[in-house]
Amino acid sequence: MKLGRGIFWVVVLATFIALAVNLAQQYVSRDAQIAQLKKEKAELKSVIKRLTGRTRQAQLVVDGQKINGRGHVVQTTILWREFTYSRNGEAVPLPLKIIRIPGDEPYIGGYVLKFADSFVEAGDALRGKSIGFFTGIFSKSQAPDHGTSLLGRDGVPRVLEPQHGPPNPFALMLWRKIAGLIRSRHAAKALGLQVVERQYVAKPVRPGILYTIYLQNDGGFEFIAQKGRSGIINRLLRQASADRSKSAASK
Repeated sequence: MKLGRGIFWVVVLATFIALAVNLAQQYVSRDAQIAQLKKEKAELKSVIKRLTGRTRQAQLVVDGQKINGRGHVVQTTILWREFTYSRNGEAVPLPLKIIRIPGDEPYIGGYVLKFADSFVEAGDALRGKSIGFFTGIFSKSQAPDHGTSLLGRDGVPRVLEPQHGPPNPFALMLWRKIAGLIRSRHAAKALGLQVVERQYVAKPVRPGILYTIYLQNDGGFEFIAQKGRSGIINRLLRQASADRSKSAASK
């Protein structure tokens, strides 16, 4: 009789232990699944951010406009400022450039080099973002080649000029091969490029508004008007005035 009771309690205890182990495994498994889902969600957010993100490439402000007797803008003076980026990702503004165009609608021309989505998704060190090069500004009444060049003295984009810091060697190599990359889809694909094309963005501009040109990580240029940025606008106007004074004093 005692033996039978002992066996009964051994079975009960074994069953209890088995249930406890099973519940513990379920909790551990659930926690592991939750942790894995959180990790996958964070990775997905990072991929979406890389694909939909953008980088500020340049800003422009209207310094003045000439208006004729019929109220039409016949000339616009633009303050143009490009940005390069330090190794830690900080934006470094390049010197201001003063540009005059007929009318009031600048066309900003350049090249866009877009890499395959897989590189952007992975955040590849060299190909994790599109690359953009500005080449010139002109108006709709001008041919692109008759506008104002945005290239540096050596015929390279200003962001690749040595005086503005060590240029990105990969970007410099792409610029030097740009003509061949446009002609040869095979050569572009060998470097991971999906699109290599000339691109233009345009917008009528007015005084008192900050205009920013962004480059989409997975696309091309965006030309956006940003109101309520009077602090930045005033700084650019003061800087342009100071640059003119220095230029006049040196003559």
